[in-house]
Amino acid sequence: MSAAQAVRAKTEELRQRIDELDLEGNVSDLSIDGYTVIRDAAPLSFFEELRESVLHINHRMKGFRRFPTNLLNEGVVFEQAVQLEKLNTLYEFLLGPNFIVSQVSASVKRTTLKPFAIHADMNGYEQPFPGHSVIATSIFCCDDFTEEAGATRFVPGSHHLRRHPVDGEGESEAVAVAAPTGSIVLWDGAMWHGNCPRTLPGERVVLHLTCNRQNVRPIESYSGIAPEVLRRNPPEFSALLGLTDRWERREMVRDR
Repeated sequence: MSAAQAVRAKTEELRQRIDELDLEGNVSDLSIDGYTVIRDAAPLSFFEELRESVLHINHRMKGFRRFPTNLLNEGVVFEQAVQLEKLNTLYEFLLGPNFIVSQVSASVKRTTLKPFAIHADMNGYEQPFPGHSVIATSIFCCDDFTEEAGATRFVPGSHHLRRHPVDGEGESEAVAVAAPTGSIVLWDGAMWHGNCPRTLPGERVVLHLTCNRQNVRPIESYSGIAPEVLRRNPPEFSALLGLTDRWERREMVRDR
């Protein structure tokens, strides 16, 4: 099979899966608006276990607002989260086959009058962004998402601009997403988004999953390179090998 035939076969298989899983509406949402709400991706019992697990980590870490990372080390429910068929079919639609997990993290939002500012997730990319999706993020709603509950807010269609917002752009156009407990919200990394203040008591518990296209990875890994090689070269040498950047975290950290 030629490379072109292999690509065509993959595309046809993905199209069939989208039809079988009734995801055509989600595909349309992602293409036009840049985000979508996935329903019935997993049983409610899964989201209940996920919520309990995140809150357990929250207690262990003496409270956090957002982003303890590397959660695949924290239990089976997190392992299951990165393998849900509906979600991964839509990740493949955005990112192509062989996409990879970039980060598995969580947040607990409590009552606050402060919203999270409108932004895009394309940190580290020059502008304009690539014409295709290179990263995408999903959030697992362990509680109802409403404006009062501190839901994520989006600027529909902003992913087509392929750049970051500047000087408060998008703040007046942002729309709070409505998603019941048990939903997953997925968006293109170029999408402008933030979140709403939470005016309700209690907690909004969320798992965050970010994935990348496979082709942004280096072919070779030098994480196990001999220490003497690094010692005899300047710091710029380690940076060239990706050993000094913020990526490839190997343990859970509290990201503020």
